[in-house]
Amino acid sequence: MYRCFSLFHTSALLIALLLFVPGCGGDDADGESPGETQDGAESPDEASAGDDEAQVRYMAIGDSLSQGVGADDIETGAFPALLAERWREAGCTVDLRNAGISGYTAAQMITDQVPQIEEFKPTIITFQSGANDIANGESEKAYRKNVGTVLDAALESGATVYVLYQNEWFRAPDGPGYGGTRALRDAYDKIMAEEAKSRDVEILDLRTIYKQQADKEEWVDDRIHPTGEAYDAWAEALAKLIPLPCEG
Repeated sequence: MYRCFSLFHTSALLIALLLFVPGCGGDDADGESPGETQDGAESPDEASAGDDEAQVRYMAIGDSLSQGVGADDIETGAFPALLAERWREAGCTVDLRNAGISGYTAAQMITDQVPQIEEFKPTIITFQSGANDIANGESEKAYRKNVGTVLDAALESGATVYVLYQNEWFRAPDGPGYGGTRALRDAYDKIMAEEAKSRDVEILDLRTIYKQQADKEEWVDDRIHPTGEAYDAWAEALAKLIPLPCEG
């Protein structure tokens, strides 16, 4: 099992306000099963596959950085939602499945997020992880295996797959308290890069933006997550890095 002190925990008050920060995957400390959402909304597993006729079916696999914790509204302010909206503005019809869950390690993504690929049938997948593996003491060997498993499942679906590096969460006020260091972040990002490159998966490199945001201390009051403005900058950059998916 996993130690219940994931990187993306906030204070009790902030948890109550955000309503989207589970302690750990599986049977977590908050008494919720992985398929439930804190506000009682329909979980991704229970939701319909959405618009089967959409030109773009975009699925985001990840932790709170994909889920959008820190944005004013995680439904619309997470970077996957902001990226999907940019594609819509460019003329694409887009169906989004944001499977990201705060606190999740790559192993937990295999258990609870990867199974959604078969049902959703995405045409594009983004995958980001690593911070919670570091915070929970997951070994580099185990992380490598789990990242490979996620990537293999994503590629097997036929979707175009992209991976993202971690942001500079270790520089956030509470980053060191979760075991965050530059050396560890770089080591786990190197594993992600090696596993991606070995499968010809493209890496979306936002490290310059991450550094600029950390330099400006763009963190929300929970002292660990990026601001909504930070997520918007990620989406803007990603929209330039990824070819418009409804063309060609």
